[in-house]
Amino acid sequence: MMERFKYYFNSILVFIFGFLLLGCQPNAKNTENSAMNQQPYLLHFGLQGFKDFAQYNQSGVDNHPVASFRELDFSPPNLGQIKIENGASSLVIDHVFYVLGTSFHGEEGIEVMTINAGLNKEEFVRPEQAYKAYVALMKRLNEVGWKNYFYRFSARIAKEDNIRYLMQSGDVIDPTYIFTDEEWKKIINNVTGNSIGYRLYANGILLNLSIKQTQKNEDGKEQYIVRYAFNTIRYDERNSMDDSENNIDTYKMTSKELEQAFANELIRNKKSREIDEKEVIVQGYHIDENYEDPDVFQYIK
Repeated sequence: MMERFKYYFNSILVFIFGFLLLGCQPNAKNTENSAMNQQPYLLHFGLQGFKDFAQYNQSGVDNHPVASFRELDFSPPNLGQIKIENGASSLVIDHVFYVLGTSFHGEEGIEVMTINAGLNKEEFVRPEQAYKAYVALMKRLNEVGWKNYFYRFSARIAKEDNIRYLMQSGDVIDPTYIFTDEEWKKIINNVTGNSIGYRLYANGILLNLSIKQTQKNEDGKEQYIVRYAFNTIRYDERNSMDDSENNIDTYKMTSKELEQAFANELIRNKKSREIDEKEVIVQGYHIDENYEDPDVFQYIK
């Protein structure tokens, strides 16, 4: 479906630009020696985000034809601590070694943030240490109110099928359920790519979170990387409506045009979801009939 194509295309686009940026940053300031490294780096979305990155990094902005980039780098043993400002759902992220802030529309400020971090401070840890860090991370996310998010065009798989769906797709649909030690070991060692993912939402911000076991050494210790990919719901939604009936840039629409485009998108999404849910029901999955889409239009208009 077109909706899915746009979602995957956008994800690939952000990845490509991030990759290009990594390859052309010979003058980027390494922030590991900054005195500010002893306290969390506070990062906002929007125009304030530009000021935040400028405060912490004096290497300037990397401009490309369709986007501009700002970055922060940290090197072991001086890994960073980042606080993503999002009201009551602000999130502190530990063991950070890279942050990429992206703006596709300069007047919107920072719209996308990608953060790479370790699950633990140490590069290699014992399995029980990795599990303890996973539990701490999930508790922190739940405590500040990050909830599971279903795209409107996708089937709402019920929580009772959480582990089965995870083992098939690599995605967790119930972040409130914290796996037991035995479940964690079985999942992380057998799921495709040794990686599990969450799609979460809070206060107008989307978070695609992945926890990946990248290596095991001869001593049985494990290495993990945690990737946080944040998007503003405003960017995500407006970008998904770019191929609207009249092919009008959503950032140039009048309020009335935007409201109609959003209404049209709701209709298309509903049809797509109905098809998806029929397919997964045939596969034996249950549907979460109680899931309610968050009110996102308040952030789009």
